[in-house]
Amino acid sequence: MPTYKLMYFDARGRAEVARLLFAQAGVEYEDCRLSGEEFGAIKGDTAKLPLGQLPVLIEDGGRSIPQSATIARHLARVFGLYGKDETETTRIDVVCDCVDDLFTKIVKFYFEKDETKKAEMQKEFAEKGSVAILTAMCNGLQKNSEGKGYCVGTTMTLADIAVFNLTGMLCKEMPAFAEKYPTLKEFDARMRAESKIAAWLAKRPETPF
Repeated sequence: MPTYKLMYFDARGRAEVARLLFAQAGVEYEDCRLSGEEFGAIKGDTAKLPLGQLPVLIEDGGRSIPQSATIARHLARVFGLYGKDETETTRIDVVCDCVDDLFTKIVKFYFEKDETKKAEMQKEFAEKGSVAILTAMCNGLQKNSEGKGYCVGTTMTLADIAVFNLTGMLCKEMPAFAEKYPTLKEFDARMRAESKIAAWLAKRPETPF
């Protein structure tokens, strides 16, 4: 088994899906959390940071893999969490891309300093920007498992990890979300009860985002 070092800031952000994948797979890794100053000191080192940004996954031999989505899909393939065939893998990709679309919007209003503008962005997100995707996620759960199982197939995959990371943010930042999408609220609760996921949640550092 190769050794892994995941480099990111002291935040969940765009590295948390990878951390959840490590947790579910039961694979040890170095969770390297950099300060802004530490990141600045190595930002120009293309051997470590090929794109000058985080997260980066460093494997045996010093291979550095950038881009959060690439890291997540790579780990999911290695850990057997990427579906049993091409049909499932494609469905997983669709779910993950939908999650990424919403995550990008959440980041914009989360870091907005103007409270009035932030409230307007959250309102637009809740009433328009997220509705089609969150409704499709609910419908997908209902179709795949009658709302009682996983997003794709009959076992946990990258899709479930990605959706769970999203629902965790939404439940915290927008409490009304849980009542509007009960299927996703129940999914979130089921994922939190998964033993390996629960163990990670119990010990992960508390960060605002």
